[in-house]
Amino acid sequence: MDSRTSLTRLVQDFFRSHLISRRDVSPNTVHAYRDSMRLLLLFAAVRSGHKVANLVLDDISRKTVLAFLDHLEKARRNSASTRNARLAAIHSFYRFTSEEEPSSLDVCRQVLTIPYKRTPCRTVTCLDREEVEHILRLIDRRDAVGRRDAALLHFMYNTGARAQETADIRLPALRLNAPAQVRILGKGRKERLCPLWSETTALIHDTLRDRKLTGQEDVHLFLSAAGRPLTRFGIRYIVRSRVGSATKSQLSLARKRITPHTMRHTTALHLLQSGVELNVVRNWLGHASIETTHAYVEIDMRMKKAALDACGPIRTKQGRPRWTEPGLLAWLEAL
Repeated sequence: MDSRTSLTRLVQDFFRSHLISRRDVSPNTVHAYRDSMRLLLLFAAVRSGHKVANLVLDDISRKTVLAFLDHLEKARRNSASTRNARLAAIHSFYRFTSEEEPSSLDVCRQVLTIPYKRTPCRTVTCLDREEVEHILRLIDRRDAVGRRDAALLHFMYNTGARAQETADIRLPALRLNAPAQVRILGKGRKERLCPLWSETTALIHDTLRDRKLTGQEDVHLFLSAAGRPLTRFGIRYIVRSRVGSATKSQLSLARKRITPHTMRHTTALHLLQSGVELNVVRNWLGHASIETTHAYVEIDMRMKKAALDACGPIRTKQGRPRWTEPGLLAWLEAL
């Protein structure tokens, strides 16, 4: 096969054989890569004047991919982060293609050299303990919807689970008797166990009674008002709605952009502030790298001050410090 051969088999093998069979990626990854490839193929078809089924690898050259990335940002108003996510999927496809079809190596190499765009490093938003307590306290638990929302927000704050992880929780993953815990399937299909507070388990018991469940059924833990499994978009709506109601009496919330992921950030920060060891927090949240967890230390001024106090002041001596000696400065200047 060369670069003039149809893409159909390559794309199908990429998803069926590579992503699903060999790598066993999550359905969310498959869907994200599918959307990226679909957009790219449609763009290439319009650009080349061919039907999607008749596209060949030469139709999706480096120039076409670069034009597609510009199209994402200018025409579709995608952010640099979204552009980079699309490019990651394209890179993955071309790495697969270069291994499957060595004759296409040159085309693949050119696409794989397309760099990712720098993205702004935003400050992580976290809630104070008083703000979390205020949001949870204002939820009216006298009806089933209020009890579900209270259980949902308590669960997310308790576990630090991502929105999709929360949406995916099914009853068999829960252990509600002591020691109460939940098994969460995270990124990369990695499982972790998180303990549950007694208040969280009590709220979950309330929602199960509302649904007339015993807790032994294999169903989703959180449902929408229509009785369907709650999605991450539904969770985002609930979080925004509950935060919006609490903002009226807690003005500090109005200055923060709060999403479901804010609850995860908040859990991490509060665990660290409570003295929980960094590696324990890492396992709690399912971080692949300890550096990800360590970033939360950087955003808390109280922890920074404690670290500074622990170091103590620098003791200065008479005379010039060694690092300012002219010889060393001259050497550095010569570099």
